[in-house]
Amino acid sequence: MTAQLRLAKAEQIAHIRPLIFSAFSPVAARMKKTIPDDAWSDLGDYVDQRNLYILKDEDGDAILGVLCLREGKDHIHVDTVAIHPDHQGRGLGTMLLQDAEMIAESRGCPHLRLHTPEVMDELLGFYEHLGFRETKRALPSHGRDDILRVHFEKEIAHSDLQVDPEFEHDRQLC
Repeated sequence: MTAQLRLAKAEQIAHIRPLIFSAFSPVAARMKKTIPDDAWSDLGDYVDQRNLYILKDEDGDAILGVLCLREGKDHIHVDTVAIHPDHQGRGLGTMLLQDAEMIAESRGCPHLRLHTPEVMDELLGFYEHLGFRETKRALPSHGRDDILRVHFEKEIAHSDLQVDPEFEHDRQLC
């Protein structure tokens, strides 16, 4: 399967939110929580900031995955990586995180950060395998649950990476 990363458009949010909900349902179940109805209700802000990306199937219009980024002072934070349940286990999550690295590098950001619930133990090894290092464990700032989040960071090696201007904007943010 061939897939391409594209900036999301506002009209795609109606398809993106259900994909994220379905991808995160097993996470919520493991945490013994339900996903709040207003979760990911701010996707329009990500679109406006050009920080919401979709992974599209080149053979059709299907959205296979979603990447939400947030810009920090000296880093890019990966807020959400979600792969449609029918397409999980095919390397698409790895592809999205590699794309996040490329975006961070293109913006001159030296670090890529993310966090995951501690109960998602298979993700801890996955992120370490991709070169992330654990930086801390802490309760979430939103206060809706008491499950520790494991925070990771990856230093971005700057290279002569060529950025496809069709899906990445050309502004220096970090």
